[in-house]
Amino acid sequence: PRHSVYVKISEGCSQTCSFCVIPKIKGKLVSRDMASVLKEVRYLDRNKALEVNIIGQDISLYGLDLYKKPRLPFLLTQIVKSAKNIRWVRLLYLHPNHLSEDIISLIANERKICKYIDLPLQHINDRILQSMNRKITKRKIIGLFARLRRKIQGVAIRTSLIVGFPGETEKEFGELVSFVKEQKFERLGVFRYSREENTAACSYPGQVPERVKEERFDTIMRAQQQISRDFNNKFLGREVEVLIDEKQEDGLYLGRLSIDAPEVDGLVYVRTKRPLSVGKLTAVRVIDTYEYDLVAQPLSI
Repeated sequence: PRHSVYVKISEGCSQTCSFCVIPKIKGKLVSRDMASVLKEVRYLDRNKALEVNIIGQDISLYGLDLYKKPRLPFLLTQIVKSAKNIRWVRLLYLHPNHLSEDIISLIANERKICKYIDLPLQHINDRILQSMNRKITKRKIIGLFARLRRKIQGVAIRTSLIVGFPGETEKEFGELVSFVKEQKFERLGVFRYSREENTAACSYPGQVPERVKEERFDTIMRAQQQISRDFNNKFLGREVEVLIDEKQEDGLYLGRLSIDAPEVDGLVYVRTKRPLSVGKLTAVRVIDTYEYDLVAQPLSI
């Protein structure tokens, strides 16, 4: 829809994760010129875009190739300054190793930047992280999450994990499950490891059987279902602002909270007897909750 758009600010990735073929397909990180990004954002703003999703394989390092240092904080500052109609700026695909204090501060203090952080981790066990060539440790990850929750009020963290990576033992998988239960991620995606040709991990010994991958996937998803249900229950009876994305039928609209990215996160089912405007922010009260979605009705005018 016209009110929710994507702006790609870079292409490719300079990381060398052992499971990922993207650098071989797309090459190393190539950033768009800042002027061209801002020109596109201003055009979208004039055309009444309300939500802009900033995307790239690793937007945390945006500008490193062009400007000799990461320039995402400066770019975001310019986007926010130039936006008149845009209300939500969402950052997708940040690397946990490159999430600077400047970025954290901007998310915390700039009202137009969604308090939503998409930070793929893949795993938490140090041996697996090393085997994945993620260049980060469990201790650093836990410290990062503690800072995020301390500095960004109401932050929603989305992460993605891989189960069944070559050599993953039951103990290492158990460590991952415990981590998920301890962190209580607001949003979580889980992937079964898939062997990609021309990646280092494709030839690693100890490939995990598909049956085991499926069992581990189910285990984490069951744990996350309860976490998500508990998180959604906190919204019951609350007044929140939702972006109306779509009219489904008379009296039923689909919307999202600012902590829900389009197509990948939960929905808010808005039931009403009066017409609502698609592409507009609407104040609602949550009247029911599901595992991943909410049910709401508009506040009385």
